[in-house]
Amino acid sequence: MKTSRLLLAAALLAGCSPAPQSAGDALAARENQALAPLKAQYKPVIAGIDAKGTTLDLFVDADQLNSMDESVEDQMKAQALQRWRALWKADHPGKRATLRVRLRNYFGEEIFSESAKV
Repeated sequence: MKTSRLLLAAALLAGCSPAPQSAGDALAARENQALAPLKAQYKPVIAGIDAKGTTLDLFVDADQLNSMDESVEDQMKAQALQRWRALWKADHPGKRATLRVRLRNYFGEEIFSESAKV
């Protein structure tokens, strides 16, 4: 009787535990966490970040972007590419690729794109 209760409890606990995170999910979570300071620094402009493969999409408020000082906008774009490049190289040691940073508006339309080879 005791054994059957233990088996039942173990089965219930196993069903309640979260599924293990895949390597791709773990990488995406690490990339989003590493890019969070960029989003925080340019909070009114950058509304969201999506990193997939070799492409980093920054979803921006187009009105806020247009009202930015041009030098600050250039600095934000350069910093995004620099951070993405450093992060990608750290997560993919020894690999080569062309990395891309895109700024997209609310509708997903591309406003700006820049790439760099690593």
